[in-house]
Amino acid sequence: MANANQSFYRRVPVSKPYLVTRNQALRLAPSNFTQFMKESTIYGVVVDMPMAPTVITTLACYINGAANLYFSNGADYSGAAQRYPGVVQAARMFVSNAAHYIKDENKINTFELPNSRSHYAYLLTTKGVYRMEINPIPGQQTAEERVFLAMYQRVMAELRAAQMKDKAAGNEPSAMLVPSGR
Repeated sequence: MANANQSFYRRVPVSKPYLVTRNQALRLAPSNFTQFMKESTIYGVVVDMPMAPTVITTLACYINGAANLYFSNGADYSGAAQRYPGVVQAARMFVSNAAHYIKDENKINTFELPNSRSHYAYLLTTKGVYRMEINPIPGQQTAEERVFLAMYQRVMAELRAAQMKDKAAGNEPSAMLVPSGR
């Protein structure tokens, strides 16, 4: 019997620029965001999403409303929060609500890339980094995972809309949300 995850049980090839940018996104200092942090210690969420057997998309969101996409082929879509308030609102809501998902047993010291269909969400806090694993297949998540997934899908939808507006205005973003097989 074929397993639905079978084609994903291997490492996705990633470019050096992607690894550098992803590492920077995961290691941003909380001091960059203190003016935006009120009650919570969370300042960012970085989600690695396998999109196909050869593509990983990383969504990096921060408490200040920044939301950027990085693709394993080295392409990216960034800066939309500077032009589109919807991106800022969705990113801020996602990051501030992600504080409810921090569990002591999920504290980590390494930033692995997923090698299955699962998404890895890294919750960046002043007390360390926590990782959640989310199954993106509908009907196979807990209620908690469904809400979390819906929050970052809203950010993705805002980024998709921003990209379409950029394209319509003749501002070609550096990458498409679903990158071509470069």
